[in-house]
Amino acid sequence: MKSFLIKNKRNMRVEILDWGCRIVSIRVPDKHGKLIDTVLKYKAIADYKKDEHYLGCTVGRYANRIENGKFNLLNSGIQLSRNEAGKNHLHGGFIGFDKKYWELTSRTENSLEMQILSPAGDEGYPGNLIVKVRYEVSEDNILTIIYHAKADAATIVNITNHSYFNLSDNRESIDDLQLQVNAEYYTPLSDLHLPVPPYRKKVKNTIFDLTTFKSVYTLKEKIGNINYCIEPSDQVQRVATILDVDTGRRLTISSDYPGIQIYFGNHLSGKFKPFQGLCCEPHYFPNSPNVNIYPSALLLPGDQYKHHIKYSFENF
Repeated sequence: MKSFLIKNKRNMRVEILDWGCRIVSIRVPDKHGKLIDTVLKYKAIADYKKDEHYLGCTVGRYANRIENGKFNLLNSGIQLSRNEAGKNHLHGGFIGFDKKYWELTSRTENSLEMQILSPAGDEGYPGNLIVKVRYEVSEDNILTIIYHAKADAATIVNITNHSYFNLSDNRESIDDLQLQVNAEYYTPLSDLHLPVPPYRKKVKNTIFDLTTFKSVYTLKEKIGNINYCIEPSDQVQRVATILDVDTGRRLTISSDYPGIQIYFGNHLSGKFKPFQGLCCEPHYFPNSPNVNIYPSALLLPGDQYKHHIKYSFENF
């Protein structure tokens, strides 16, 4: 495994690992100039080979769940691997993008690009898929991720990053954080974390209303894991903000994806404790190939999959 460092002149440092094309570290200066790591990481790089929590990785071909691993694609039935308790397809299958080496194709001081080929039949997916991921650090302490993908046959694609954020000085817990999500609707989920009718619900007057800042401590066990519906836009827009008032740190997450999954890390284990990191994963909705009213993740030959995620770090 090899890791690569990209940085800006203001001392922001981002470390990327070729195993899983994953973020190992995002260090940004605090108010006093001290570099603070804002994501969970393993102490030993070898631990990433045994990672069960998708720590910082690129998730694909399809992030989140597909019920029973089945869906119809242009009137043809597709069966994917079922790697979640033998029932659902989760995060690309048994050997998803997170469990493969990526090829470094370009690198500068403040950016790098990695590439992978997912062959036809990979975990059951049709078509050969070429995926490129670009990481770039700007001088205003913004990490931008750009996903590109092309296929030679009709397929589905839904790629995201799975970093666990913790902005506080208490590295053992996210209790001190506050969270806001720019979404008027969420997708109600079953106990298996799959969408259920009516498939979209208003957040107003529910625990899921994060249109104003709420304490993570009051939310983490009540919500656990939920997908929010973002108003459609072709532009990169602000979708969520994480605050740590005690330290004066703020992370704004922007994307051009139609949804964002909020996961409070309640199933973290082993080297980590439950609720030690907070995931905010912009992507398409869970099980969208089986729910007609959801935005489509279909990718056709000749078309290009392109999406952005931006992590903007500030002190206030």
